[in-house]
Amino acid sequence: MPTQIDRNKALVTELFQKIVRDRDAQAAARLLRDDYIQHSPDMPPGKAGFLKAVPELHRDFPALTHAIKHLWAEGDYVIVHALYRFTPDDRGTAVVDMFRIQDGLIAEHWDVAQPVPAEAANDNGMF
Repeated sequence: MPTQIDRNKALVTELFQKIVRDRDAQAAARLLRDDYIQHSPDMPPGKAGFLKAVPELHRDFPALTHAIKHLWAEGDYVIVHALYRFTPDDRGTAVVDMFRIQDGLIAEHWDVAQPVPAEAANDNGMF
């Protein structure tokens, strides 16, 4: 039987599948609370902002890909460390998305992003 943490991880994974693979903003928005709080400075507020931004993201970046590299959860929080590529020749952006889950739906989202450089001061990689 899945734990609450397993269900929270599955919810966030499903959100990315609906956004990136299925390109279905309406289906993804059903995973958000009506009072959803968006902390990302690049996204408009709330569920209405999400429904506006996701189709624009697909329009601006039709080749967008997303690969989850790490997924952690504790309590009501899920953290995803992922590689986003906006174009086929993009080196990518390492993004940490953080979510708070409430009553089985996504209540809040934060993110931090860093472009993957062509050269690094170490050989450890971003992931």
